[in-house]
Amino acid sequence: MKKYFFLSWLCLYASSAFSQAVQNTVIKTVLEEMKAFNKQESDSDPANSPYPFGKNREEDFLRRYQFHKKEYDKLNSLDVNSLTFDDQINVALLKYSLNDEIISYEYKEYLNPILADAGFHTGLPGMGSGNYSTKKEFERYLNSLKGIPLFVDENLVLMRKGLASGISQPSVALKGYEATYNSQIVDSYEKSAFWKPFIQKPAAITDTEWKQLQAEGKKQIEQSVIPSYQKISDFFEKEYHPKTRTTLGASHFPNGKKFYAEKVKHYTTTNMTPDEVYTIGLKEVERIKKEMQQVLDEVKFKGSIKDFINYLRNDPKFYPTTGEQLLKEASFIAKKIDGKLPLLFGKLPRQPYGVVQVPDYLAPTYTAGRYSGANIKSKNAGNYWVNLYNLPSRTLYTLEALTLHEAVPGHHLQIALTQELDNLPEFRRNLYVNAYGEGWGLYGEFLGYELGLYKDPYSLFGRLTYEMWRACRLVIDVGIHDKDWTRDQAVSFLADNTALSLHEVNTEINRYISWPGQALAYKIGEITIKTQRKKAETLLKDKFDVRAFHDLVLSQGTVTMSILEKMVDKYIEEELNKKPKE
Repeated sequence: MKKYFFLSWLCLYASSAFSQAVQNTVIKTVLEEMKAFNKQESDSDPANSPYPFGKNREEDFLRRYQFHKKEYDKLNSLDVNSLTFDDQINVALLKYSLNDEIISYEYKEYLNPILADAGFHTGLPGMGSGNYSTKKEFERYLNSLKGIPLFVDENLVLMRKGLASGISQPSVALKGYEATYNSQIVDSYEKSAFWKPFIQKPAAITDTEWKQLQAEGKKQIEQSVIPSYQKISDFFEKEYHPKTRTTLGASHFPNGKKFYAEKVKHYTTTNMTPDEVYTIGLKEVERIKKEMQQVLDEVKFKGSIKDFINYLRNDPKFYPTTGEQLLKEASFIAKKIDGKLPLLFGKLPRQPYGVVQVPDYLAPTYTAGRYSGANIKSKNAGNYWVNLYNLPSRTLYTLEALTLHEAVPGHHLQIALTQELDNLPEFRRNLYVNAYGEGWGLYGEFLGYELGLYKDPYSLFGRLTYEMWRACRLVIDVGIHDKDWTRDQAVSFLADNTALSLHEVNTEINRYISWPGQALAYKIGEITIKTQRKKAETLLKDKFDVRAFHDLVLSQGTVTMSILEKMVDKYIEEELNKKPKE
């Protein structure tokens, strides 16, 4: 009997080991096939490729869809429970990423390649701020300039089909959008943002080579870049605005209700319905109002929260008088936070970051600030962008919260650390899950309390208005895209409940209209992170170490909320099972 039992166990073990090996092979194969496919799609010769920005025809999106579907089906056949914990995360994130591509194609999002503050063309001028020091690097840059006309033409073809299909942005959400293209239509190549790399000759390039490169740069700016932006301008003014839809919500797209429900799942990484998100938003709004009232009591303000908000909006002392003042204040806050990070983090990133203004061509439609990351292998630092456009709309009392979110311990710290995680597959070092990334940014604002910020009651109110802003997003996003809210309803709700300037309120609402679901990621992600921390504190008691907890949360790059919960559960179990040191 013992012999029979041993043989049975041995067969079972061998079968399990074989199954594990097969599944590991599937995962490895999918990763290798995705890497090879992406390399093929991006082209292997950036200095000579006719497609420096990839291929953007309908058949190209179909080809990518078919590949993603095939890889997803392979992963779907795996028994995830038999995988290691790390491979369970790999498979879950692969499926999450592939499913997003599949859903995006099936609802034809590729026909709508613009947002209220971004678009297929808006990142192009950023190439002019790159660091080019060799002839080869300049040749790649010149080839990119040469490829702009084809890239623009392909996207305009898609947008025309989007207009005909009812998949487009309403004109009301594109106020000020003309700055994204008209700013690049200049009367001299030397005024172009794309000419900047040709101003100063790098030491590694000879005088003869430099003259040739400058001549080619002038040619491409005059013959490729400026005419392409003129074509974009003509398209928007003569075709897009007269023909685009007048409805606001995604529910008016073909199969719009189902599309929005999918976007809610994607951006929250949960199975929440729009109504569930809406309810959470209303509850959060009421909770935060009570905390706001405490600030009013502290400063002995006589009046309602709405009265206090009007006071903040209209008193000049709460606004910068110069762009230099705003940048200096943001820089000072950032440096003050830098010095306190070791209190809450055991591991900090190697990559530095700067504090710079939002580029002029983006500023009119941009929010107060944003993080612009850089590849850790490049010669660039990450940048915390601060918007200097319309200074009377840039509130100083929200600057601490903004800096915590966009710089450290928010986006820069998290994104820079993720790039250092050499133990992760490459696709995960480049992956950005909104609920995690934006949830972490909002959680970073919360950490301001523990870092010694918000000592000034007005700055504390600014932090609360930023949290209220994200709570309002849960209500407004669902209101617009699932409940047929008007733009005026959305503007009033945000203006009445937050101390954002009216300019910021309007740019925010345009963003929500143009980007269904994305605004939900912040609060849902932050609530999840805070819930997981509370669970760890409660169960671990005196064993809880906030630095170890934060290092854990940041240890796997961006993940879905269900993965984060499993990570924390595993951490708690391991900590509880640790034997005390003798």
